[in-house]
Amino acid sequence: MTLLKRDKANYRILITDDDDDCRYGLKEIFEPEGYTTYLASCGREAVEIAKHELLHLLILDIHMPDFSGFETLRFIKEEKKISIPCIFVSADTSQDLKFEAIEADAYTLISKPIKKEIIIYAVEQSLEKYY
Repeated sequence: MTLLKRDKANYRILITDDDDDCRYGLKEIFEPEGYTTYLASCGREAVEIAKHELLHLLILDIHMPDFSGFETLRFIKEEKKISIPCIFVSADTSQDLKFEAIEADAYTLISKPIKKEIIIYAVEQSLEKYY
């Protein structure tokens, strides 16, 4: 067993998506694995949670009604004064959006609908890389 697997309970993931099914679906994937999750339905809510909680990873939808995922990531980085790994999710996986994700220093961009195996792998790899 790897160090990461032993310490999953120590990792806190902020899941931000305006789609309730996606948000709660991701929670149902990660909480049984031992992760602590926080849920936000919009960018403003995500920034508020980030002000008060220690977070290890962000999963952000790119297209939300208030702040985009890119703006949300930027605001959280400014608030926390640290780099937090981020996985973007979106139904739009155009080449331009992929370049924007790279420029935002995201770990990856995952297309919706999200496959459980892919998101678990991305989370485990990003946490291993950053921590």
